Amino acid sequence: MKNNFVLVVDVGSSKLRAIYAGRGINNTFNIKGYKEYEYDGFYQGEFIRPEKISPVLQQITSELDVSRAKELDKIYIGVPAEFSSVKCTEVSINFGMRRKVKQSDIDSLFYMASEKAKDSSVEVVSVNPISYTIDDGRVTLEPVGENALSITANLSIVYADKKFIEMFNTMVASLNYSSVEYLSEPLAQSLFIIPKDKREDLALLIDVGDLTASISFVKGNGLYALTSFSRGGGFITNDLSDAFDISINEADKLKRQIVLSLKGKQSDFYELTADVGKVIKIPLNSANEVVGYRIDEIAEVISKCVQLNTKEFLTYLPVYLTGAGISKIKGGRDYLGKCLGRNVSYGLPPLPGKDKPELASILSLTNSALELNE
Repeated sequence: MKNNFVLVVDVGSSKLRAIYAGRGINNTFNIKGYKEYEYDGFYQGEFIRPEKISPVLQQITSELDVSRAKELDKIYIGVPAEFSSVKCTEVSINFGMRRKVKQSDIDSLFYMASEKAKDSSVEVVSVNPISYTIDDGRVTLEPVGENALSITANLSIVYADKKFIEMFNTMVASLNYSSVEYLSEPLAQSLFIIPKDKREDLALLIDVGDLTASISFVKGNGLYALTSFSRGGGFITNDLSDAFDISINEADKLKRQIVLSLKGKQSDFYELTADVGKVIKIPLNSANEVVGYRIDEIAEVISKCVQLNTKEFLTYLPVYLTGAGISKIKGGRDYLGKCLGRNVSYGLPPLPGKDKPELASILSLTNSALELNE
């Protein structure tokens, strides 16, 4: 009997998160278990202490108690943007005569694109449609059943670094799972978080985590372009620690107090209890400037990516923010929007009670895994 539950691992830049879940009523999730563990993470496309990951994965499977589900023989692992790349390609089929497009034709286009896109240093994780063009020039996302002489598919191919795949294959083999399936984390988020009508033209998904940020350009059901860079909420914590000569723990407490929309007087301070127990006063405007400076820097990279990946300045570009790096700072999203000169919406999982930007990646991966499992 097929198990309707999936085990999914989200590889974050400072946390490994795992979920054991099935599909609930009205497309909600029936979550049997959820765990998260801090680890050394990754920076600039390299794991800091890779040898520490396998013991954490072992701990996850034992603590979630998935061993009781005898028929659970597969594990799904999300591939972060930092270990991914995207390429768009066009493939066509001429039928020789006008006929209805079948699902097998679409499968052939996907296969042709996968073969065309093979590369020894990377693995193809997914092939997704940006659009299909029927011979008369009509563009659609649902070509099956259309009458056509020929069809051209504009497809997005998401790759994962081979080193990432090989490393996790070895770890999963030691856990006695018979198979592992890799999911693109930025693609999963894009399709779960961004409404379909917002993806018809072009939409932007910004995921700012602890040590890394990614920028996904989304069109149709695929990623049009993807960029990642090593910046995130952990850098803001570090900036506060350096600027006010306080510990990382104290800086983290300070960051939670920051309200970027406040413009204080010289006599206004944030007060926090130091590690030794005494109360420290930090000038409000100075602390806000430190945080604002780093968000400015992140916004600058995003703006450059928009310029590089769009032919002209798009006045209407739906922008969504996920991850905890900026979204958990009070006023962080609005400040980022001001820097970009655009409205920024929170990217929220469409699940009651779980609609938080910091849960976007793990819940999006869960949705993708359940769709594949179904």
